[in-house]
Amino acid sequence: MLSRTLLILLAGTLLAHADTCDDLFLMINQSRIKAGLNPLTRSSTLDQLASQWAETMASQNSQTHRPLTKSLLNTNGWKNLSENIYGPVNDGSAKSIFNAWMSSSGHKENLLRQSTTLGGVGIAQTKSGSVCAVFNGAQPAPPQPVATSSNPSQDSDVAFPGVGIPDFVPKGMRDPAAALPSNSDGRKLNQLGRTN
Repeated sequence: MLSRTLLILLAGTLLAHADTCDDLFLMINQSRIKAGLNPLTRSSTLDQLASQWAETMASQNSQTHRPLTKSLLNTNGWKNLSENIYGPVNDGSAKSIFNAWMSSSGHKENLLRQSTTLGGVGIAQTKSGSVCAVFNGAQPAPPQPVATSSNPSQDSDVAFPGVGIPDFVPKGMRDPAAALPSNSDGRKLNQLGRTN
């Protein structure tokens, strides 16, 4: 009997989080339309990414950004990736999350970035019932031209030497800052000897 009650409570929590995510995504798109921007297309991949990080924050009862890596961008075919985090706090309503993000210039910029075309949100709860939320926005990378050279490592690609980023970067992106997430806080740029 206890396990059935627990399952009902868990199912209710999951449905409530799904409704809050839907409401939050709707508010984000309404604010984009009001600002003269195209609405975001909801991405199940970004929803999953946001949900996983919300769960990580909830399990650690902390508020930290995920490490944004070039590999994460390349694997998903994104040109950039932005992230807003919220919590853990007691008020996990879509309106509270949205208002907190819109009241912060950096978070608002992520929600209203013109180049962002895809979005996803995730919400999780700590053991004590506090709420953590994550928004991820992305722009798909443009298709890469097919190399016509018989030697693909010729002058068309270049690696970042000595910075632990083994992926190759197309010639048009040789500026190391261009290959990093658009919301980089400078840590990765500093690894490359660059500053914001």
